[in-house]
Amino acid sequence: MDATTVVLVTASEVFYYALAFFFVIVAVGLAYVCVRLGKVLGRTEKMLEDVDREAVPLLRKSGETLDGVNGSLQNVDEITRDVADMTDKVNGLVSAVDSALQTPAKKAAAFGSGVQQAVSSFLRRDQGSPADAGPGAASATAPPAWEATPAWEAPPASAAADAAADAAVTDESATVADEPAVVAEEAEEGSPS
Repeated sequence: MDATTVVLVTASEVFYYALAFFFVIVAVGLAYVCVRLGKVLGRTEKMLEDVDREAVPLLRKSGETLDGVNGSLQNVDEITRDVADMTDKVNGLVSAVDSALQTPAKKAAAFGSGVQQAVSSFLRRDQGSPADAGPGAASATAPPAWEATPAWEAPPASAAADAAADAAVTDESATVADEPAVVAEEAEEGSPS
């Protein structure tokens, strides 16, 4: 019994030794992990100190940069405001020049229209217009040249108005052409035959 007991005692002792060896290995592994973790935490702490040391000046520089950008934006705002003011002034100047040029242009157009009416009246009179139409007949129906509506403001003439004017001129021509015949008949009636 002695031999079996020794073997059993030996097997349990071997088990205890193996268990002790396992715990020693686990303890050494945990110590190694703790040392590595300590080094990692040390590096992390150093890196955070470096970030703190670098971040404060970096934040100051970014604040200065933002202040510069805000100053530039204020300058751009002033420039935009000045450009808007200049645009308003140029608009006023253009309106003044437009009105200054428009009035003489209207007067020149009215003068040209008056000259055209005078020349056409003169040519009609030379070509044998009606005898009862005196020199003031055309001017009595037409407004003076300075009150005439310029051609670019006048409404377009309709075909019916043109046809009526042509018919009136034709009727007046027929009346003028018939007058010598009437005068000749009166002369024949008055003469003794």
